[in-house]
Amino acid sequence: MQNLLILCPTARLVRAIQADIAQSLVAKGQTQWQSAPVMTLSAWLDGAIEESMLAGNTAQSQTMLTPFNEQLLWEDVIVQSLKKNAFGDLFDVSGLASAALEANKYMVAWHLNIPYDQIAEESRQFLNWQRTFLQRCKALNVLESVRYFDWQIDCLAQAKLRLPEQIAFAGFDQTAPQEQRLRDVLMQCGVQVSAYLTTRTKPAIAHQIILENQESECRAAVAWAQDYLAQNPNAKLAIIAPQLSEIRNQLADLLDDTFHPQSINPSQFDAPRDYNFSLGTPFSQQPMIQAALNLLRLFSSYNLQQADFSAVLLSPFWSKSHLESDARATLDANMRAHLPAQFSLTQFVDFASYQQAKGLPIAHLLAHIKDASALLSNKKLPASQWAQILVGILAALNWPGERTITSIEFQALNVWQKALQQLQQLDVLNRSLYQAEAVQVLQQVCVNLVFQAETVTEPSLQILGIMEALSKPVDALWIMQMNDHIWPPPARPNPLLPAHIQRAAKLPNADNSVQAIFAENVQQRLLHSASHITFSSSKIAGNSQLRTSPLMANIAVLETTKLAATLAETLSLQGNTDLVFLEDSLAPAVLAGEHVSGGTGLFRAQAICPAWAFYQFRLGAKALKTPANGLDSMLRGILVHNTLAAFWRPDEQYRHFADLRDMSVEQLVKAINAAIQTALNTLQKQQKTLSANLLALEHERLFKLVGDWLQYEIDRNINFEMVACEAEKKVLINGIEVTLKIDRIHQLLHGGIEFIDYKTGQKPDMNNWSQARIIEPQLPIYAVFYGDVSNVAGVQFGMIKTAEHAFSGVAEDNFDVDARKPKWIDSFSDWQTLMDHWKVSLEAIANEIKTGEAAIKFEDEKQLNYCEVLPLLRLPARQLQFERCKSDQFKRDQS
Repeated sequence: MQNLLILCPTARLVRAIQADIAQSLVAKGQTQWQSAPVMTLSAWLDGAIEESMLAGNTAQSQTMLTPFNEQLLWEDVIVQSLKKNAFGDLFDVSGLASAALEANKYMVAWHLNIPYDQIAEESRQFLNWQRTFLQRCKALNVLESVRYFDWQIDCLAQAKLRLPEQIAFAGFDQTAPQEQRLRDVLMQCGVQVSAYLTTRTKPAIAHQIILENQESECRAAVAWAQDYLAQNPNAKLAIIAPQLSEIRNQLADLLDDTFHPQSINPSQFDAPRDYNFSLGTPFSQQPMIQAALNLLRLFSSYNLQQADFSAVLLSPFWSKSHLESDARATLDANMRAHLPAQFSLTQFVDFASYQQAKGLPIAHLLAHIKDASALLSNKKLPASQWAQILVGILAALNWPGERTITSIEFQALNVWQKALQQLQQLDVLNRSLYQAEAVQVLQQVCVNLVFQAETVTEPSLQILGIMEALSKPVDALWIMQMNDHIWPPPARPNPLLPAHIQRAAKLPNADNSVQAIFAENVQQRLLHSASHITFSSSKIAGNSQLRTSPLMANIAVLETTKLAATLAETLSLQGNTDLVFLEDSLAPAVLAGEHVSGGTGLFRAQAICPAWAFYQFRLGAKALKTPANGLDSMLRGILVHNTLAAFWRPDEQYRHFADLRDMSVEQLVKAINAAIQTALNTLQKQQKTLSANLLALEHERLFKLVGDWLQYEIDRNINFEMVACEAEKKVLINGIEVTLKIDRIHQLLHGGIEFIDYKTGQKPDMNNWSQARIIEPQLPIYAVFYGDVSNVAGVQFGMIKTAEHAFSGVAEDNFDVDARKPKWIDSFSDWQTLMDHWKVSLEAIANEIKTGEAAIKFEDEKQLNYCEVLPLLRLPARQLQFERCKSDQFKRDQS
């Protein structure tokens, strides 16, 4: 190991080899040693060139484009070229840039010569892009990564550097001509170049197993690891998959269920694992980083989407999230109810300030938002300046929050600094950005960065991609996805280079023969990486039948294997002996003096499904409102109610039918406009975010709708005197206090009282008024419990709908011999009999509420369409129980 440098393609392999060397030295009894000289190839070259420059052996330095900047520069070039194309907007610029970047890399690294006149149009277009790209690089005085590598090799060849005596390359499966040239230069400089062995000399004992599908492969691999480690806790294992990204989450869930079931507890989500994935996740998916990006995106947007802002508002990673968590949740609920689906930051601050004035404790939240808002800018600035401003905005918002961060979050903060550095490096391209553009670039940087938390101890189980080399042989390997459509990998020639040139140069992915040779070489490495190997493949994927890879032809087949169970399956198999069964169909009785809110809605819910009434009105469960642009149907209905109330009672005196009938057209128009303005002013005070244009449109709608309704009343010519509008009264129904709010009460010429409830939507079903359980109890409650029932002459729904205006209900007159009447009242001899039925039915429902009847029972599931607590009713689980009971009964009958 004396004066030996080990070079690796990845930092993961560097750490693994360093750990292996340290372990071997500890095993020899050493307690101190110099760090092993193991580096990535790029890190060593950067250090060697820097040393050469400091020594004066390299005259001129070069600047390398970062991968992100290189991608952006290619995109700029392609966008400019497509401006003359009529269909330019339809092209995938990002995909074209990635293909162009790869094609350029192949041309330089493999020294390809592409004749301009003898190639297809797409290749000629690429050469045009390449020429422009190189001109842009020259103007910026930068080199793309592949040419920068060439420059570094030239520096090594020309400079007099103190190089290691030996350099060993570890984990390089494919060597481009460019990399071979580096090795040749090193040997010309007197360096002994070799391969660092990470494999055994003897091949492994290998078997294969063919399973039903990919899920079965994952379950089998986890069960294999569990059994192996149970027999030998000190064993070192690895699971390898060519398409690891597709099954990463599924494997991680199964591994947690099997080895770390305690991780289901939220407090244990970042506990150390006894396994490690080589494949990280996009850095932007880290919750703390996701919160930062969401905050920056929202604070750089003119219009905020309420759904996005809601998620940010409830995030624990900013402001005083712990101290004000309940208040922020309340603010979110109020925001959903009163703000539109889109709003500006200023509108939100005004709304939040209004909520604070009403007593909501969100002082820290408002202060942090205002501090951050002061830093916003609408100027175009260099990326480096934006990096500083964005850091300032997050600091003003108290990101990442008030709690102590975890080890994983601390690592994420370190990677965040690298993301900001990449944003600053955008200055190389001489681009100025607006704030939204800078945030978008930072977002893309974080998406491209891969985050892999470092483990404190060496795990027993590694999960790797098939291209990643192990630092040393392990005890056993499980290699998944050995189907012919995956392994060997299908050819993927670059679409911008002539296919015959790619095949002749044997470029990676050029054709199936190149892929077959590559797969054979990788498989040979794997066969020498453990003492025992199990390969697995699938029979089906969806509706497709699959075949095993031809590279498995000479490997013996195992017939059966164990499959791991999920945590839920394991717990269900253990039985439910520790569960306590409670009868939940009976709630606590309503105590004397206990108030139950809900009004007539409580009785409606109890009549439809007692559990609905208990959960929503006694326990207070509610569904969060869904925001809408403009006014939703409920607010529009309220406006109609308030407009009519303002019309019939413009001041302390009521208008009556005679007043309406005798109005001139001008007087009627003036009265309607005044009523509408009164209703809109009331709404504006409550909402505070409604635009003048929206109010003008709503005024126009209300004028047409209410004007037509009043004309309908004139044409109907039923004389009445108004008694009350929006009348509120508290009544007792069998001991249950109910607050009534009646849209309209008027008195007919013969002295009878009618109760009117305005409806702007569908007409309620009145057939249930004759049944024992009245599921539309509003008007019956008014009729029976509002006051002196002897004066009640009828109840009506006022259906205020364009071209469908009508009064729909039942009245004392319907029982006359010649009167037209609804069929459902045939079973009642007169109006008083119907009123008596209503009283008995409503008091029975009230008695159910008092005694705590809370069973999940209903006549028709469609009646639950507007139930806000539907998830609490557990209807799918009840259906499953019902089906199982029927199945068990069928089995008993058959036996």
